Amino acid sequence: MSTASRSFPELLPDLIGLIYDCALDPSLWPRALAHIGDALHFVHAALSLQAMPSGAVLLNVSSGIPSPWLERIGQYGPDVIALWGGAGRIAATPLEEPVLLSDMNPAVLAGACDNRFYSEWRRPQGLLDSVSVGLTRDAHSLSTCSFARHERLGPIGEPEREALRGLAPHLRRAVTISRLLDAQTVAAATFEAVVEATGAPILITDGQLNVLYANGPAQALLGRRDPLTQVGRRLVTNRPAATQALAVAIATAGTDEADIGHRGLAIPVIAGDGAPHALHVLPLGGGTLRPGLVNEAVAAIFVSSAGPAPSDAGSLIAQLFGLSAKEARVFELIALGHTPGEAAAEMGIGVSTVRTHLLRIFDKTGLRRQADLVRMAASLALPRG
Repeated sequence: MSTASRSFPELLPDLIGLIYDCALDPSLWPRALAHIGDALHFVHAALSLQAMPSGAVLLNVSSGIPSPWLERIGQYGPDVIALWGGAGRIAATPLEEPVLLSDMNPAVLAGACDNRFYSEWRRPQGLLDSVSVGLTRDAHSLSTCSFARHERLGPIGEPEREALRGLAPHLRRAVTISRLLDAQTVAAATFEAVVEATGAPILITDGQLNVLYANGPAQALLGRRDPLTQVGRRLVTNRPAATQALAVAIATAGTDEADIGHRGLAIPVIAGDGAPHALHVLPLGGGTLRPGLVNEAVAAIFVSSAGPAPSDAGSLIAQLFGLSAKEARVFELIALGHTPGEAAAEMGIGVSTVRTHLLRIFDKTGLRRQADLVRMAASLALPRG
């Protein structure tokens, strides 16, 4: 994949395809990071994934860091944390939002930073700035991806940050699935051998949610009919809204995996005994590794035994169906029983604007009536307010 004469939007489908290949073969991560770095003019890139609460390192990969400097970086653990403002400030940064080192520590651009890692490791290499993206930060995993810019290439600007915002949900999906697979590789084995070796339930479906393949744990889950089951060959959950979100994600995966965004990432389902689960959709049509894994396959669905973090109604719906912030707010108000006129008054916008948002909501969710939106919210047991 040459990046020499292609713009970032032209490169995006190839980059996303490679990122999703990494979910199944983590040995591809250095290549993926190198291509992202080349496309956005970064010289260093690194990605880490730890299992929590054990802290076991599942992934620790890099690109572009010369070997002598890479060998030394382990000496500076506390200094790296201090350079970024300390553990508390790092933990407070929003997930998936690209954060500049120069914003966290303005002294780095002024060349006046007295941090040991800066003076002994970054400054001698001519590194001007870095950008870091938190991908996961919960009781089960901790993952971060970061990139560094050389001084000869100038400062990191908003175009690079916006590009990384677009890549962030795809990176998050890939490392989440790597976590479920314990970062196993398919380089020397068949896909079936890898998914049978893991304890996570994994199902392969076509574009209509018909199950084409299920590993042992997935078959056991289907056999219990809780929280997943089949109607004929079609996969359904015990929550209609989750089934609808899954169907939308699968349909998007089948047409354009670059457009999937947050759809199909941590779809919440709850078993009859109250145990939470999350469904993660991995598109199978792009890249070089995933196509042809199973005949007619469109996506793989990974079932996590850990549910997603609690979320307000608007945020959850926005994630599941790719709604904008205003669309999510309209959904929330309609689900609470407001008319379009009442929603318009609440939001301080025109009724025609609310109706436009509603049309987009219907298109993104695959629903057709306001009553369906109310039922969807109820089936997810969304918090109100």
